[in-house]
Amino acid sequence: MMAFVLTVGAYGQTDSIDHSLFVVAYDFVTNTTDKNGNAVTDSVQLAVIVGSHSAKCMEFNRAMIEDFGEWRNQDYQFGEWYARKYNLPVIYVGYPEGEISVFDKITPNRYFVSETLPDFDWSLTEDTLTIGGYLCRKAVGKYGGRTWTAWYAEDVSAPYGPWKLRGLPGMILSAEDADGIFHFDFVKLMRKPAKMNYMSKDGYTVMKRDKFIAHRNKLFCSKQYVHNPRYYIPDGAYEHMNIIEMWPGGLEPAAEDKLSVVATDMIIPKKVNVYQPLELE
Repeated sequence: MMAFVLTVGAYGQTDSIDHSLFVVAYDFVTNTTDKNGNAVTDSVQLAVIVGSHSAKCMEFNRAMIEDFGEWRNQDYQFGEWYARKYNLPVIYVGYPEGEISVFDKITPNRYFVSETLPDFDWSLTEDTLTIGGYLCRKAVGKYGGRTWTAWYAEDVSAPYGPWKLRGLPGMILSAEDADGIFHFDFVKLMRKPAKMNYMSKDGYTVMKRDKFIAHRNKLFCSKQYVHNPRYYIPDGAYEHMNIIEMWPGGLEPAAEDKLSVVATDMIIPKKVNVYQPLELE
């Protein structure tokens, strides 16, 4: 089969809800193990698009292509390709007002989950750290069953951060959970004006947050998942879909390293590491 790059088109986006002021890029690192118990890390880059009254978090390369029209950039094309295996959500913080909206997926299904803006009950400290040239202060808070240490820059005036982290008097540039499993590490800040579009809920199943978290953790935290990440998918689930086996270029890789593409933003996983839930509850 011939290998080629499939660029992403904006998936079901609607009218603009805000206008981006700047973008912060992060390396999102997860410390875990493979199916044989060997220590490994999963790493993917995120973008937080900061607007005047909301923020949007998604995979970095996809953001550059979809939200900023950089579809001709091959680095973004290939970066987006390799990131597909994580099936990352798109998260809106502060839209609708007072809420977090999450467009997520558990292959082969899509889910829309919303919640009231959470209170992390941050404890501010006097500790400081310079990150990327910005003086940052330390805060400790809790959310979803995990304790987070965050470093925020008051000179970057926005109450947002990577993923759902929020609510500090400055942009969160770095964060780590107390167990050392997850790291959000600052990469760069870019001034990139553009419209911030909100995705359409068409094709998404609406689910309450606690039910979705329980459902996802039950499936992915199962010991079966790392050995067969398709174990929970019923036979015939893809009969209505056009599944394409693809890889991003070069020599044909081993079968487990190819991507089974269901849609531009969803793949059928073949090989995974042990799942580490960001949210325990």
